[in-house]
Amino acid sequence: MIRAALIQFEPRALDPAGNFRRMASAIDAEGKDADLIVFPELSNTGYVEPVAAGGLIEATVPDFGQALWDACADLDGEEIRGLAELAAKHRAYLVLGLGLRDAHMRGVMRNASVLIGPQGVEGAYFKVHQWHNEKLYFKKGDQIATWAGPGCRLGMQICYDIRFPEITRILALQGADVVTNIWASSGVDGAPVADEALFIHRAYTRATENGVFFLSCNRAGVQAGHRFFGRSCAVAPNGRVIGALEHDAEDVLRVEIDLQEVSRYRAFTGIWTDRDPALYARYFTASR
Repeated sequence: MIRAALIQFEPRALDPAGNFRRMASAIDAEGKDADLIVFPELSNTGYVEPVAAGGLIEATVPDFGQALWDACADLDGEEIRGLAELAAKHRAYLVLGLGLRDAHMRGVMRNASVLIGPQGVEGAYFKVHQWHNEKLYFKKGDQIATWAGPGCRLGMQICYDIRFPEITRILALQGADVVTNIWASSGVDGAPVADEALFIHRAYTRATENGVFFLSCNRAGVQAGHRFFGRSCAVAPNGRVIGALEHDAEDVLRVEIDLQEVSRYRAFTGIWTDRDPALYARYFTASR
């Protein structure tokens, strides 16, 4: 059994020191009971500005690109080392949505999901599909991988990636039985939420297509005129909702994951034995 905690919190824009302190506090609070602790997209920096494509709402900070670079972390930097020490202390795994400076190219940034385990940094996934103005700031990723998690094989993706089913399918083909999706998903502040169950619908689809546990962790709060949707949720391989927050305020979603459900669902449905990759490949090739 894996005990997971999804931290639906509000990162402060361009306040990495404060955000890292809050993340550390949450790890200390949840690490006593949780094996896996998940934080939203860009938890150290806040989201990019302007939030909306086309600059419908302007950035609140001049020269935002430089400010974002200054707020990003280094993968081998002291902030991440501090969180790694807490992971070791609690024998927990962390999935951290972080803005990172590229390790080799000065001025280049990455929108990352970083996995830290009791032994330190295990790996990082760089967001492949970039939403709207993210393209102004981040270099896209070009690799999809899985890593050893707390008794499971763990795959990571970020926000807009969920709209591309290939990402989750590739993670499952690589052995993932738990997939995390971290978000900074928002709408204009004051506008009604079009679909209160949006995140459950999307998690349900990816979970049942692949027979995986799907953990969806979104952020809370308001930034640059946009309110973030929250509504973090967790869905079992058969589509059963094992936990959901039905609001956009700061909160923690705690769930338990029984990995035997992966085997039971896949064996019952035959979704892996009934696939016909050779047939599909003929059409993929023809459509290029």
